[in-house]
Amino acid sequence: MFDPLSPEMLRDPFPVYAAMRREAPVHWHEPLRAWLVLRHEDCTRVVTDSTVFSSDIAVLGEEPPTAVIGIQNVDPPHHAAVRHLLVRGLRGVDMRDWVKTCAEYAEKLLAGADPDRFDFIREFAEPLSLESMRLLFGVPDFGEPDRFHAAQRALVLSMDAGLDPTRGAAGVPAREYLSGLLDPWVAEPPDDGLLRHVDFDAAGPLRRLLVNSLRQVLVAGFSSSSSLLGQAVHLLVERDLLDQDEPMTLSTAAYNEIVRYTSVVQADSRACAEDVEIGGQRIERGQEVLAVLASANRDPEVFERPDELRLDRAPNPHLGFGRGAHSCLGTALATALHVPTLNALSRRYRVEPAAAAEIRPSATLRGLDRLPLRLLPR
Repeated sequence: MFDPLSPEMLRDPFPVYAAMRREAPVHWHEPLRAWLVLRHEDCTRVVTDSTVFSSDIAVLGEEPPTAVIGIQNVDPPHHAAVRHLLVRGLRGVDMRDWVKTCAEYAEKLLAGADPDRFDFIREFAEPLSLESMRLLFGVPDFGEPDRFHAAQRALVLSMDAGLDPTRGAAGVPAREYLSGLLDPWVAEPPDDGLLRHVDFDAAGPLRRLLVNSLRQVLVAGFSSSSSLLGQAVHLLVERDLLDQDEPMTLSTAAYNEIVRYTSVVQADSRACAEDVEIGGQRIERGQEVLAVLASANRDPEVFERPDELRLDRAPNPHLGFGRGAHSCLGTALATALHVPTLNALSRRYRVEPAAAAEIRPSATLRGLDRLPLRLLPR
């Protein structure tokens, strides 16, 4: 039943999650050698209690390559120290100007679109996400574009190494390459942007961890952001919400409902640091726990009619951006970028599908390879 890379689950994993949540909300999955946790309450506990559920895979008895380790893979106190430096760096960036400049670039992309066949992923979501990160980091570019995209894709696919071991090997050099892109700018920071405002000297012995964490910010800002933007438009087009007589006006609450409903980040892994009971199951120290956030986001114990898209849903305690100390550092950035972008698309065009979307063969981070659209000027 649970085969996240199968065509059926890539297309729509939520019926499988619902069945598993009803029948065995916490259970051992032998192929992954991990406990699957599917209820909202249990997933929240796993992602917020870093004392019991560690982000450090060394707890599993593994020694990860240095290139892999960043803020997502460490616990306090190192996590808190690096996150503090990143937050301080972000505060130095003029976010109003960043949003304004990103919006101007989005308008430029839309103005130059072929209205009869516009691939939203290749011609908008990915270019906008890349430009938004270039502006945020304050650098002129991220090297040769094809190589950058190849590294991002290899890294995203490597997130599914537990499901397909052949994907794992390419993830390490991809991470090394993307971190290496930042090294020259760390040595000589640009005139403005995040890299100018991060205090690398204050990191001391955590300097490499800080650089790798910036790479994780870059990956999230490109791959996660473009995936979420693509899934959002795909959903809105499917529901005919971008083909109305009047332009759509998306609120922050509606955006959060889209985040909940699409659940682009499907799961988050932790290592059990001590024996514990959760959902009536005994989990032993050193075992892996997979919090299936996409299942938690459709838990009927928390969300009324969870399989309905309700753009006015409130409250909406979804886990789409994580929770606790390891919650997504870019939540505010994604919201500030995506809400006006989606509204701008709707103001300029009525949007229809031009052909079937092509699903990216990735389970941990759901996304599309192509989303062909037809744009009808208003």
